[in-house]
Amino acid sequence: MKPTVLLLGINAKFIHSTVSLYYLKQIIASFHYNVSIFETTINNHLQETINSILAIKPDICCIAVYIWNAQYIKNLLPLLHARLPQCKIILGGPQVSYTSNDWLKQFPFIDCIIYGAGEKSFEYLANHQFCTHEKILHYPNYHFNDIPFPYTSDDLKNLANHYIYYESSRGCPFSCSYCISSREDQKLQFKDIQKAYDELDVLLQHKVRMVKFVDRTFNCNPTHSRALFTYLLDHNNYHTRFHFEIHPDLLFDEDFEILKHVPPQYFQFEIGIQSVHETTLHAIQRKMNWEKARENIRKLIDLQNIHIHLDMICGLPYEDMEGVKESFNAIVNLKPHYFQMGFLKILPGTDINTKKHEYGIEHEDTPPYMIIKNKWLSQEEMQLLHNIERVVDSLYNHHFKTTSLMFADFIAKDNLFSIYSQIAAFFQKHSFTLYAKGWDSIASVLLEFIKQHYPEHTRLATDCLRWDWFVKSNNKWVPRFIRSSGNPNTIKEMIIQQNRISKQELSLNKKIIPVLKMQRSQIFIAESDHFVHWHMDNHRYAVKLDGQVLLID
Repeated sequence: MKPTVLLLGINAKFIHSTVSLYYLKQIIASFHYNVSIFETTINNHLQETINSILAIKPDICCIAVYIWNAQYIKNLLPLLHARLPQCKIILGGPQVSYTSNDWLKQFPFIDCIIYGAGEKSFEYLANHQFCTHEKILHYPNYHFNDIPFPYTSDDLKNLANHYIYYESSRGCPFSCSYCISSREDQKLQFKDIQKAYDELDVLLQHKVRMVKFVDRTFNCNPTHSRALFTYLLDHNNYHTRFHFEIHPDLLFDEDFEILKHVPPQYFQFEIGIQSVHETTLHAIQRKMNWEKARENIRKLIDLQNIHIHLDMICGLPYEDMEGVKESFNAIVNLKPHYFQMGFLKILPGTDINTKKHEYGIEHEDTPPYMIIKNKWLSQEEMQLLHNIERVVDSLYNHHFKTTSLMFADFIAKDNLFSIYSQIAAFFQKHSFTLYAKGWDSIASVLLEFIKQHYPEHTRLATDCLRWDWFVKSNNKWVPRFIRSSGNPNTIKEMIIQQNRISKQELSLNKKIIPVLKMQRSQIFIAESDHFVHWHMDNHRYAVKLDGQVLLID
């Protein structure tokens, strides 16, 4: 009877998946084992996860350990060992690679920990029936190009509602001190371009929803990245989208010539700025020319066809509160589509971990090892930054886009950090937390903030909030505190009469619309002349039909 090998992935969200498990399944596909992959999330109750494992009855349980699931797995391991004492337990992943002895000391029943990139070590274990006298296994891995494509057709069907993670290279040419990929044992290796084409064809043929390239710096080799950009443009299936992590310094005219042809929303670029200060960038060994990076990001945003996600990191060396404010404002003033205000994590195995005492860094003892304070930022200042981050994420990144643009264009005067600080303080003063709050609750407090601090912008802000609700919602109801004074049904009837071309139809912006559909549509009515000129191209009304917004005179 074949032994059963369970490959266990604990993800941060349902939509995620653990690509490393799929590599391992392929590595031993021809071996004499029954191999199962089971994935769940850190939000799943421990007992439910244990019950799912018990139903599989594994002889060997292999668990991928990352920063987001390490604590969950630490809570899971004793329960797993108690219920399946004969089951061999194998751990792997970055979170155990550099703290292996700590894990073995805390959980002596662990049979083996695989260090680093693990395909070769895993194959060795499988060849020896997962029996080894070595508690920590580290075999030199295959060249990345020799590792098989991780997904079968069945895998891709099962992952239809998940992100599909794919890598065309491993390792990173840079040496950022806070990143595991900067280690000397993380050698940069590229997949043969034709092999990458063939594998991407599989993903495109299956019409997966989103492919997230996990290459640490996708465009570090311009010849490689341009070839893949061009290939994806030539083979668009008009369903799949692609996400890349890129370095802005490494974009050149030839790249922009290619990227200007990208269909809207087909590509997403995540760009880690981290800091705009040369002293800080030098301390963390991050190579970046901020002026060049800023200019290239502006060019990308001006293309208006690629979703741009920009990151910064709070808590880096030599960056005090004034420095954080300068980095924040410089980055957010570029008006990316998404702005992530992250915090330094002191990961085991990184260079910055060896220098934390030099920098006066105190951090959490357990994953994610978040920084608490350093020489330049006190614990109280760090907490303030966390409060600001919650406001930024809620307002800028989700459902308050137009209101956030209003702050930038009419109030902030290139100092959005100050505005978000004020909002965070206002929320705190009113004991208002953003967790699990509905849109209308947040909008109500936000409007009150504007009335008290910037009363001259109240009318404009009300239109902005009403527009954000109009774009976000899918019904005609509008929260009372942002409703327009005009009667929506009266305005719709006026629009119908002015644009009617027959008893049943009208023409709006050269589109033929059934009268009944117009009567049932959502409508937006602007009341501020500022809003009309600034955001609606001098139109007073808008309707949403089949998810599309039409501006109407």
